[in-house]
Amino acid sequence: MNTKQGITSKQLGMLHALLTETGQMDNKQDLIYEVTNGRTTSSKELSYQEVKRLFNYLKGFIQVDDNDRIKGKIFALAYETGLIYGQTTEDKKMNAAKLNNFLNTRGAVRKALNDMNRAELVKTLNQFAAMAKRNELSKHSKEVKHLLSDLNIEVQVH
Repeated sequence: MNTKQGITSKQLGMLHALLTETGQMDNKQDLIYEVTNGRTTSSKELSYQEVKRLFNYLKGFIQVDDNDRIKGKIFALAYETGLIYGQTTEDKKMNAAKLNNFLNTRGAVRKALNDMNRAELVKTLNQFAAMAKRNELSKHSKEVKHLLSDLNIEVQVH
């Protein structure tokens, strides 16, 4: 592609979709003004390099949103496993500290949650998903053993 050519209709559609997805549509003219160094506020007048810079800028919003979603899932799994609990403001502050202490000492990457990059967050999410699964299996196993005991049925372990 000729790097001096302007924005294509396909890129224009992608830009509008990305602006919408990242919640930046209301800031469109300001972003274009910034990326063009004050040359224009119209997306149709963007150069190839300006489009590229704007795409890279907007992709940063998606990465942050993805990372925040992963962090939320990690917190939910930490609640599910019983590592953290409670809903008050004080509980939430304590939970963040407890979670970071766990992550720093026994976490998959030995870092605080907010210090992790995307790959490290995914690794940590997988660790917590495995912990939750083990807890669930253990809970079911205990329930079955309790039920069998109530029915006076002995279980022989091989």
